[in-house]
Amino acid sequence: MKKNILLPIIALLLSACNPDTWNLDVVGMVSGSSAGIDQRIDDSFRYNDEHGYPVINATGESYNVFVATDTHVDRSRTNWKQFISDYHADPDCPLAIHLGDLINAQNHWDYMIEPLSDLPADPLKKDTLLAVAGNHDLYFNQWKEYVQRFKTSTYYAIVRTPAGKQDLYIFIDTGEGFLGKRQTEWLKSTLTWANSQGFRHITVCTHTHLFKRDSSQGHTSNMPLEETYALLHLLKQNNVEMFWCGHDHSREITNLGSLTSIIVDALFDREPHPAYMVATCGDEPIRYKFVELTPLVD
Repeated sequence: MKKNILLPIIALLLSACNPDTWNLDVVGMVSGSSAGIDQRIDDSFRYNDEHGYPVINATGESYNVFVATDTHVDRSRTNWKQFISDYHADPDCPLAIHLGDLINAQNHWDYMIEPLSDLPADPLKKDTLLAVAGNHDLYFNQWKEYVQRFKTSTYYAIVRTPAGKQDLYIFIDTGEGFLGKRQTEWLKSTLTWANSQGFRHITVCTHTHLFKRDSSQGHTSNMPLEETYALLHLLKQNNVEMFWCGHDHSREITNLGSLTSIIVDALFDREPHPAYMVATCGDEPIRYKFVELTPLVD
């Protein structure tokens, strides 16, 4: 039997052993992802060109950013709802960020989005959840679902303080584990522009991490080494202060001179150590802390 026929059969047999694991990475991989990086870039850039880039007004010179990743919403969303409630209740939080793998597999997008519509009306909090696509958001041809709700996965957002100081958040799509040529060129030009604008802080947000000391995520653990080296050089060369990512489900902080890379803990309900990050952005270097949630027992 040919290998390309055997792999899907093995994947389905493995996934059938446990109803909680039917949507393992291997199943998503052999089923094929949705639109490739070029199509996702086309869709994202088209939206950016038509609608521009978000500019968010903070109420003070210092503000908080709530950062979640890897919620993997499927049959429960307790930690996700807690995160939404916490960031919405913080008067110093003008935006929240999700670093990808919002859902676990097919048919969970409405269930994942629904808690956002339950929030009380607050003009300061409107449209302030920004996201980037993860690998699970692409499996099973789900890019069309992602882009319907979040519109773009390669873009930037500006936070402006009352005194006119500005911070830049750049979002790049690494849902397939690599950047691609066009996205890399966009990132280069965006960082060149950013360094001419005098931003107070520059932060790059994505899903796949630059490096990890174990191989717990298998083949999807890191980007290709050539891209990792090139991206790291680009970040450091252009005064990027923070690189926030997820994917591995376990916290890791790496300091590389003026650049800090943070893998944020997963917020998945069945995660043994769920947590999210709160970053405080002001005139000093960005500070951060982690809010650990109580593990849920099925």
